[in-house]
Amino acid sequence: MKQLCLTVLVLLNIAFIGYAQMNPIAFEEYDLDNGLHVILHQDNSTPVVAVSVLYHVGSKNENPDRTGFAHFFEHLLFEGSENIERGQFFKYVQGAGGTLNANTSNDRTFYYEKLPSNQLELGLWLESERMMHAKVDITGVETQREVVKEERRQRTENQPYGTFIEQAMKRAFKVHPYRWPVIGSMEHLNAAEEQDYKDFYKLFYVPNNATLSIAGDLDIEQTKMLVDKYFGPIRKGTQVIPRPNVVEPPLAGEIRDTIYDNVQLPGVFQVYRMPAQGTEDFYAVSMLSDLLSQGNSSRLYKA
Repeated sequence: MKQLCLTVLVLLNIAFIGYAQMNPIAFEEYDLDNGLHVILHQDNSTPVVAVSVLYHVGSKNENPDRTGFAHFFEHLLFEGSENIERGQFFKYVQGAGGTLNANTSNDRTFYYEKLPSNQLELGLWLESERMMHAKVDITGVETQREVVKEERRQRTENQPYGTFIEQAMKRAFKVHPYRWPVIGSMEHLNAAEEQDYKDFYKLFYVPNNATLSIAGDLDIEQTKMLVDKYFGPIRKGTQVIPRPNVVEPPLAGEIRDTIYDNVQLPGVFQVYRMPAQGTEDFYAVSMLSDLLSQGNSSRLYKA
């Protein structure tokens, strides 16, 4: 076993990089009666439109005994709906000349389609189906369990230094739900029953816990009518959505640790606590991080 030396100086408060806009983008935002937040941006320079829905549920919202659910639903909700046959999401979008994907973080789950602008209505229909009556059943659960297990093997267990983030987060957070990985525990997913998944869907995948963003070659007023057509009838969630209110105690000082892994070369990692998202310092530090280490043109890459 080779030694992987993991030096953690000050551990991070998870922050996903945002970019301060030099030139403000014109947009309209409003809420439907069911609580769905809508953001529209018109840009008719190219005949393309992007439809995205962000759900305010990430790994931080999970039950500590049922981790991995938020990420699991990123996969599960491509299984279909009452009106979309299993596995047809991709065929609809790709058949229209578009692309689609989704991703999950500690704080949110995000689905999107990029389509020719004359297919805007298709994107809205697909996302409304996902929100209103997605197919959450044991067939889809069993299928996606295997997909997620393979993803974990590829990205974490069989990846050099792949466990670094998990190990860092365990040391960074002792009480906050950021302490467990987004992909969660395979044991928790295996132990969960079909009703556990149905309950998670009913709780978090509701319009009053989501933001619909549409940008591109569109007409604002016409798009508003389409949004109301597809999302207006969806009922507002009736349950109180749990939000973590845990305050992580401040670090008393520098933390150092050594982790052993099957890697050929030792690695030294330094992780720093970021300013809170939304603060001026957050954007400044984010820019500095990119300047130093993001991509082939970064300072450290060229050093």
